Amino acid sequence: MRKLSVCIACAALLSIMSGTASAQYGVTPAASSVAGEDYHVEFTYGLWTPAREIIVSSESLGIIGTSINAVTDLGFEKETFQNIFVVLRPTEKFKFRFGFTPIKYQGDHFLTRTIVFNGQRYNVGLPVQSELDWKLWRFGLEYDVFYRSRGFVGFIVDVNYTDIDVMLNSPITSEFTHVKVPIPAIGGIGRFYIGQNFAVTGELSGLKLTIDEDTGQFVNFDLNGTYNITNNFGVQGGYRSINMEYAIDQDSGNLELNGLYFGGVARF
Repeated sequence: MRKLSVCIACAALLSIMSGTASAQYGVTPAASSVAGEDYHVEFTYGLWTPAREIIVSSESLGIIGTSINAVTDLGFEKETFQNIFVVLRPTEKFKFRFGFTPIKYQGDHFLTRTIVFNGQRYNVGLPVQSELDWKLWRFGLEYDVFYRSRGFVGFIVDVNYTDIDVMLNSPITSEFTHVKVPIPAIGGIGRFYIGQNFAVTGELSGLKLTIDEDTGQFVNFDLNGTYNITNNFGVQGGYRSINMEYAIDQDSGNLELNGLYFGGVARF
């Protein structure tokens, strides 16, 4: 895992150094014929209520853990989460991207089967209180290869940093596991203005990485429409899907979230 983190950190540093050099010799964004494209800083805030499929497993003391379905085994219900995204745009085609999605589920459930988590056995019928706290950070670069007044097509390079805590409490034992997984991703983005004030944007990125016996995979898909009330403010609605898989030592997870979100956009 240490080798995985070092490789990703080096790749991210080289990308940022390259991007900074490009920004120094670029030009500032030109005035656009459509609303919403003349800015240096863009802040997006949304609320996301995704469907969920969450499976986790944790080993301890050589005891292999059960693949626990957080919905059927732990009783996780649908929740609404914040989506925070910031774009810094020093030139017309070059952008720095930062995203944060805090995800938290809680369950209070009687087990319908026996499970093993972090070396401990939880028998059928046992009441279990559980929690999954997932902080998802995105750091990336975007370069728009094709840019016109009514749209663009570009490529993106991201590092998706995942910090996950899973905890199970019962009357007889309490256990938790903590996993940190930085996973890089590459992909593309495109935007097209249907009218002067309405834009449709699609984005897809992902990558699977294997170093030694550790593996990580991340896929992000986002399709949204934005109505720009003015050049500085707009409203947005869309569909987002994320899928993350990891296997580190004997711990593993498969987390899939997808659904609609709604929010607002501010630009400066």
